Amino acid sequence: MKNIKDFDKKEAIFQAMLELISKHGFHSSPMSEVAKQADVAAGTIYHYFKSKDELICALYVRLREKFVANLFKTDDVNKTFKDRFRHFYLHMIQEAIKNPKEFYFLEQFANSPFISTIIKTEITRLEQPIYDFLRKAVFTQVLRDIPPKILIAFVMGSASSIIKLQLSGEFQMTSSDLELAFFTCWDGIKKG
Repeated sequence: MKNIKDFDKKEAIFQAMLELISKHGFHSSPMSEVAKQADVAAGTIYHYFKSKDELICALYVRLREKFVANLFKTDDVNKTFKDRFRHFYLHMIQEAIKNPKEFYFLEQFANSPFISTIIKTEITRLEQPIYDFLRKAVFTQVLRDIPPKILIAFVMGSASSIIKLQLSGEFQMTSSDLELAFFTCWDGIKKG
């Protein structure tokens, strides 16, 4: 029973931190507010995390793992790579649009000094499924031979821009617009 309660408390802390950061940013989200919003004692947070920075980093790792796992949850290896990539790309956009707080947190973290506190092996581990997915298509000559970091940056950056455009309310994407975004990205990376 203790593990379930620990999980629930930790989950409440993560959700409270995510909520506060989405409203106030990293620096204006004190641990006292996290504790209040999570309905736990401040000392409980320090039972799980040594500092606010450690909590923020743990939240990033947790959300990034969830995001990447979600991308491949329904991947069908029996389909052509183009169909798999289409599913991957559109699913990434749809999931981020459904979970804007998580998307903005991941974006904010990746563009902050916090990212440098995550060791490179952890970043590599978090990116590995995407790297493997794309590199296999390069090796089988479905995709152009683009250096992995550039390939990932191009694909993820493209999707991120589409997501931000949709979430901003500046442009409401139709399914045709999303297909056009997919084909534009695909045309940039496919071989031949």
